[in-house]
Amino acid sequence: MQGICKTLNFEDAEIKFVGGSDVGVFEGYASVFDVVDSDGDVILPGAFKSALTMRRPGRDVAMFFNHRKFDIPIGRWTELVEDSKGLRARGELTPGHAQADMVRAAMKHGTVGGMSVGFSFTSDGFNTTKTGREFKSVAALREISVCTFPANEEAQITSVKSLDSIESIRDCENWLRDVAGCSKSDAQAFLARVKSASLSDSGGRDELDALLQAIRKAPL
Repeated sequence: MQGICKTLNFEDAEIKFVGGSDVGVFEGYASVFDVVDSDGDVILPGAFKSALTMRRPGRDVAMFFNHRKFDIPIGRWTELVEDSKGLRARGELTPGHAQADMVRAAMKHGTVGGMSVGFSFTSDGFNTTKTGREFKSVAALREISVCTFPANEEAQITSVKSLDSIESIRDCENWLRDVAGCSKSDAQAFLARVKSASLSDSGGRDELDALLQAIRKAPL
């Protein structure tokens, strides 16, 4: 079973706050069906149905900021349902949680602008296409994060994958930024330190494999 995260910008997510201006209740789409993302992947209608049905008591879908799964969750999801457009989510930011308060302010100001689903899938849960994959079934919905919208020219929709899917040094940098929560400069500095301390001059794929092994062992 593999894990993956898919990020949706707020314009497509249709995020809006509910109630008064000081209420941390919001709703929108965590995922939209039939949209080809920057990896060439598509999530098909019905993909989350089984995962939502099989949710176990005490194993609620977590709410994080930027997939920081080792931090205290910033809130809770009170409703998750599939409709004809996608996975619709309604959530509450935790009152008195400092990071949740900052996230709410950033969401309203527009400096944080994405929602991202983190899910697991199996080899029979997708079809391979010319551009990527069509996800037809999600094995488990792990978390939905509020994410910073990337201010660059690469894509309106980004993905964050597991270490096992990294294919380049740039992927390593993106993983450190999006999953571990590092800034761009911190991620680049960390990679430089790891490379200088742990790698040979062999280069190529051997260098990347050694780098991944070093990242797995090194504290962030």
